[in-house]
Amino acid sequence: MKEIFRTFPLALKVIVTDPVNFILAVVPTLLALLVYILSIAGIYRNSDMFVAFFRGYVYSSEQATLLSQILTGILILFVFFIMSWTFVLVVGIIAAPFNSLLSARIEQKLVRRVIMDEDQGHALAEVKKSIVATFKNEFKKLFFLIVAGAFAFVLNIFPLFYPLALFLIATLLAVQFVDYSWSRHDLSVGQCLRDVAKNIVPYSLSGALFLLVVPVPLINAFVPAVATSYYTILWLKRQGKI
Repeated sequence: MKEIFRTFPLALKVIVTDPVNFILAVVPTLLALLVYILSIAGIYRNSDMFVAFFRGYVYSSEQATLLSQILTGILILFVFFIMSWTFVLVVGIIAAPFNSLLSARIEQKLVRRVIMDEDQGHALAEVKKSIVATFKNEFKKLFFLIVAGAFAFVLNIFPLFYPLALFLIATLLAVQFVDYSWSRHDLSVGQCLRDVAKNIVPYSLSGALFLLVVPVPLINAFVPAVATSYYTILWLKRQGKI
């Protein structure tokens, strides 16, 4: 149990003390924020279109303008609401190649393999080299998470199964980030399932902790990078590598 909490400070430390890791953690978050900002800007820019729409149903332009402003405000709030629940998923997709390299660098450093200066200089170039393979793996994982998440949603409909649904969702969140270590070490599906079964308590409990901050705006912007670092370290500890 103590291992679950003691891993958090180290997960943050390996990000903030390494400039390359910090860049790998921040860039995907900024790109994801840009997606939502552009969505809000698009809604605001098209407010005139809403006015034209309402003019076909009301008698005055003032009423159409008022309704347009109300609709624009509702849509912007809706984007913020959706952002709270989808931000981690969106960042997870955008950050896939970045997180893959971040996880690899953290493992290299913690198992005392030397990271050469030339590797640091070409870190972002490595992202481009692995982007296709990483995205393919990410979408395969996303398909699995959607299926399992749908099952959790069905369980959540019945109050009796609320705890089981929450347990499953928390475990799925952990699996999403442990997978970077699994993929790097070419673990088979059977080995991955055995790893989950063996470490179900630390994975599910830590996943529940991350779930608590996922709906919190701004804070959830740092969840993907921190979770990648956290589960890389936790996996290494559970495997006895550090």
